[in-house]
Amino acid sequence: MRRLFIILSILFISISFAVADTEGSPFNGKKIAYIINMAPSEIFEDAAEGACETALKLGITCSVYFTWGSDSKFISYVNSLASDGYDGLFLSHGGSSYSYALVNDVLERHPELRIVTFDTEFIDENGKRQEIDGVTQFFQDDRHLASILLDYLINELFPTQRPVRVIKVWVPDYIVAFDRREDGYRPYEKSGLIQTVATVSPDTDASDAEQAAYEAMKELLQTISYDDFDAVWCAYDAYGRGVYRALTEEKIDKPMVSVDLCKSDILMMMEKDSVWKASSCTDFTANGEQGVRLLALEIAGDYESIPSRYIEIPGVLVTAEDIYLNGSEPVIESADYGNRDNLVSSEFLTDLIGY
Repeated sequence: MRRLFIILSILFISISFAVADTEGSPFNGKKIAYIINMAPSEIFEDAAEGACETALKLGITCSVYFTWGSDSKFISYVNSLASDGYDGLFLSHGGSSYSYALVNDVLERHPELRIVTFDTEFIDENGKRQEIDGVTQFFQDDRHLASILLDYLINELFPTQRPVRVIKVWVPDYIVAFDRREDGYRPYEKSGLIQTVATVSPDTDASDAEQAAYEAMKELLQTISYDDFDAVWCAYDAYGRGVYRALTEEKIDKPMVSVDLCKSDILMMMEKDSVWKASSCTDFTANGEQGVRLLALEIAGDYESIPSRYIEIPGVLVTAEDIYLNGSEPVIESADYGNRDNLVSSEFLTDLIGY
């Protein structure tokens, strides 16, 4: 089994990364912008790092913009950067209520621009999912990320109990990823495998998602009995960190699981007697790399190397038992986490990046 090392380095969010010496690259002089409609939590910092490092290898200047979840700021960035001479835009977490119209309008005004989106659905005025010519959308396989955590709960942690009583930590009608994860969660409720005994919805306007989840979970724990639930399921790892802190402070020995994974989560999972038992995830550094690879293929006009205009990245379950220390460095032992086979490639990408 391949061992993937998690590098424990702090990413300082910067607006742009310098370009390496890439003599002969067809992308020298090209510039792209990565606009992330979220606050800069660790997974999105990892994605930004992966995007900028990949751009560096290609000879592309990459600028990163976080909007802190403000749709109006996201729309403003998209419009202004499209008019500012960028060759490509990598858009993350655009709202489904406006992204289809926004991207169509931008491309009408700037037909030479290339666009790739992550966790962004295109929904038309009739509520139907659409695609846009020349634009590649990619996602995590969110339904599976939700369901493999529930499979772990019911098959590994509570194999003889039905239903497993779950506290659910998520926010309805917030972002596309959460809606898709709900599609993976709901069948387990309907089949009686789990029972949602309480829902915690952290404040989405808070600047710190972890703290918002901590406060919301602490509040719930004052009103729910220890014997009324079996486990906690979190739709997002920043929420998971807040929930972990709340459960630990209250000395509540109930297992919790979460979607997404970063180095802070790993360290919490490795703590002695940790209640954080598992995460379902993709490698967000690889997600950032994937976005730039797709954008490079679009800029080069190599659409034949893009397998689909709608791509889903498969997830993997990582349990506390899958992690160990190599000196002071945590290691995930998994053949699937960060699997390079999930990355699009071509002859020129292989030449410039090495794979």
